[in-house]
Amino acid sequence: MPTRILVTNDDGIHAPGLHALEAALARVGEVYTAAPLQEQSAASRRITLRKPFRYHMAGANRYAIDGTPADCGMMAITLLLEFRPDLVVSGINNGPNLGENVYYSGTVAGAAEGAKYGIPAIAMSVNQRVDIDYGPAADFAAKLAVQVLETGLPEGVALNVNVPHPSYDGVEITHQSRKISRNLMVETRDPYGRPYYWMHEEVPLADAEEGSDYAAVRDGKVSITPLRFDHTAWDLMDSLRSLAR
Repeated sequence: MPTRILVTNDDGIHAPGLHALEAALARVGEVYTAAPLQEQSAASRRITLRKPFRYHMAGANRYAIDGTPADCGMMAITLLLEFRPDLVVSGINNGPNLGENVYYSGTVAGAAEGAKYGIPAIAMSVNQRVDIDYGPAADFAAKLAVQVLETGLPEGVALNVNVPHPSYDGVEITHQSRKISRNLMVETRDPYGRPYYWMHEEVPLADAEEGSDYAAVRDGKVSITPLRFDHTAWDLMDSLRSLAR
């Protein structure tokens, strides 16, 4: 039986990072894509509950879904595909997903859906937003996919992978950093003098913790962070039992 890989993203069905990922993973197995019809960056794990959504075919084995990355993963795994994928890969995102920003990431959410169903999953991002060469990240994704398919991952775990641009020098297994980026609200005015706002992010990489995802990318290395999606603070369970008396 051939290896079957589900691909998704948050940048949308027409994103160049998605096309690069599809082409690279086609060297590994059969690729099936379920991606948002429109860009869904920073959608996190939001799902569509209060309105219907549809899909259409955007090529062979390519589903363009009018929903979020989480919708796409859920719909593909539970409805559209007549088989259980061997691997879920989300990306390649145009921009990094590092530190606490993973909580907002639609790219990570796409991989999290795979992990939720017990399927090995990878989220791929590149540390660049304009004039991107996706080739190195796509090739790395294919190489990593082969390794994960051979060894597997613990159930419920996804790998969050961030690739420096335009090239990298080595690979590190990292921990998720605390938030070192600063979100700034930038005010400007429309032609009628009314204010509106853009959110701008600054990342002081000098503040990155050693061993973290930010530090690895700062140093030109691919960062691979294993993520679990159970947010229970297990170490506090016993000490908090007095609250239940």
